[in-house]
Amino acid sequence: MARVLITGSSTGIGQAAAIALISQGHEVVLHARNEERAQQAEQAAKGAIGVAIGDLSTLAGTHELALQAEKFGAFDTVVLNAGLGHVINQERMVTSDGNEMIFQVNTLSSYLMTALMPRPKRLIFTSSALAGAGVLNLDDPNYERRPFAAREAYCSTKLHLVLLTLAFGRRWPGTDSVAFDPGWVSTQMTQRNGDNAPLTPEHAGARLARLATAETTATSYDTERAWQPGEREHDHRNQDELLAICAKLTGVTI
Repeated sequence: MARVLITGSSTGIGQAAAIALISQGHEVVLHARNEERAQQAEQAAKGAIGVAIGDLSTLAGTHELALQAEKFGAFDTVVLNAGLGHVINQERMVTSDGNEMIFQVNTLSSYLMTALMPRPKRLIFTSSALAGAGVLNLDDPNYERRPFAAREAYCSTKLHLVLLTLAFGRRWPGTDSVAFDPGWVSTQMTQRNGDNAPLTPEHAGARLARLATAETTATSYDTERAWQPGEREHDHRNQDELLAICAKLTGVTI
């Protein structure tokens, strides 16, 4: 039996993975950004041992989530699944911490949660093969000086998550670090963006559940698609530069 924390588990892939893991007898801690969503998450994933609440669009909310999650004890697996993508809305939105919203929710919160939590046996970052279309601009990750493009910003954060996966895997011996590509899945996010995605959350959730268990052999990138991380992603300088940016913007160093 494994104890697993899944961020972004009030809906979609995270919820489907939680339900699958609970049905297999594992201990699951859910995550929601507020009390209302927490109640919805517990109703959907009955049998979870609890839910941790925290708004990942703020540094304070991410700290609060980590504090709440730690109360459940050590985790075998921490799944950084929560994500934001508004590719139709082209407006650059800025968080209360002064960061571009997609970058803060997808990249910075994943880094910060990983840095704050006790090291698990396995880390899983929900990335995407869209990382291949990401732009590696570490001089201006917040789009402060260059034109904002929502789809590019989203793809770039998925690239960041691959870099974080490989960086933590390199720096933390004894912890499996995996980037998970769920595929093109029909979720609330894809529906809002007008995508007619062919895969169900249950399909991706079942894959994520298998990956989250300690019995499953982990590779650094799990996918059903053709794209694989290449030289750009495996470059230690790129990984370390992103870590340094995240440390500066969050105030927490690994």
